[in-house]
Amino acid sequence: MSTDGHEDQKSAGEGGQSDDTERRATEKFISDLLARGEAVYEGEEPTPRTTHVIKREDDGRLTVRRLRFHR
Repeated sequence: MSTDGHEDQKSAGEGGQSDDTERRATEKFISDLLARGEAVYEGEEPTPRTTHVIKREDDGRLTVRRLRFHR
């Protein structure tokens, strides 16, 4: 939000690149969690190392929810 109380708006060209960058970052984060054994997909049994649960939304996006902290 800008200082004058109005939200900043992006042009159509800017939003596409930002969305793609965010999607790639999310995919990398999820990939890294899975590679380290720290995440499972929703509905799978968590292991003692599981710290995150991955859910596929209706629109196809993957979301990550922290389950607990690993000690």
